[in-house]
Amino acid sequence: MKDSIYWIWLQQSLGFGSNKILKILPNINSIEDFYHSGLSYWNSLSIFTQKELFYLSKNLDDSKRICEKCDKLGYKIVSCVSDKFPKMLKEISNPPCVLYVSGQLSVLSSDCVSIVGSRDATIYGVQMASEISEDLARTGITVVSGCAFGVDSASHKGAISAKGMTIGVMACGLDYPYLVKNLALREKISNFGALISEYPPGYQVQKFNFPVRNRIISGMSPCTVVIEAGARSGAVITANIAAEQGRDVFVVPVRFDNPLSIGINSLIEDGARVVTCANDIIKSSFSNNSHVSYKKVNSQKINIPDKFKFILKFIENKKIHINDLKFLTKIPMNKLSIYLTKMELLGLVEQLPGKFYRISIEK
Repeated sequence: MKDSIYWIWLQQSLGFGSNKILKILPNINSIEDFYHSGLSYWNSLSIFTQKELFYLSKNLDDSKRICEKCDKLGYKIVSCVSDKFPKMLKEISNPPCVLYVSGQLSVLSSDCVSIVGSRDATIYGVQMASEISEDLARTGITVVSGCAFGVDSASHKGAISAKGMTIGVMACGLDYPYLVKNLALREKISNFGALISEYPPGYQVQKFNFPVRNRIISGMSPCTVVIEAGARSGAVITANIAAEQGRDVFVVPVRFDNPLSIGINSLIEDGARVVTCANDIIKSSFSNNSHVSYKKVNSQKINIPDKFKFILKFIENKKIHINDLKFLTKIPMNKLSIYLTKMELLGLVEQLPGKFYRISIEK
């Protein structure tokens, strides 16, 4: 706890998202000594702005209050030099000085996949996020997301339903009541992994927090998966940050008539790879990792599911309208649309103009 006070002081002085920490670390034998080295030494390093030097010169009272509040709330404080700090996050150009953690510290050292997407996700987007996360969790991979509605929530819930691990990265203090309807989910995330934030307890949500926070989401893992995204969405920003960090960017394809395909298509144009299931992600980013079991992924993602075979019977060798398929299969339209979209992605059927479908491969 003693060293934590100094690391909090440094983070509060530099500001969130600062890229100065990697320049400072070679000059730090101990963070306490660095604090006591004083203004003349800090100035001699030619690293800091006048504003940063002003804050560095402040006393430790605020940092001590933050530590006391964390202790009262049961939050852990992990500095960037701790062996408990996420290894991949240490490698980015602007890692946080400290992370505040509610939950299990051990999950920070696990293999992770970051999943982001629209808050206004469609039924298809929610289902894909849930299924991919569930299958990743079954292999022992931790799902990282941002605790928001839509794709974020579906990703966390998918991992939890598989009794796997998940990490929620907050853009505010861990105790701040942001998105009140998701408070129950945040509690579950703490129980099945961890909530983390670089913002201290009590820190409120502000618009500019989110892009700063997103570098942590992408920085936690070797790849970021985007499921539905508008043209200027936070998910696209996160994907671009991931690419800048040298991490893989994957997208789940979306039908062209879905407005949330705009961000996905732009990422594909920029070189993002298309994935349709957890196996695709594992083969691309974890093929040499003995801790991840490829075989544990549900084989249903490789073989044609029975529900798809059932639909194919009614399509046979003709084209058929979606309304006729609904009548013949007795499948509700919302589910049928999801099934047909997934069948398109698997190459089983193709959609024709006017909502007609036909088989695109042999049954």
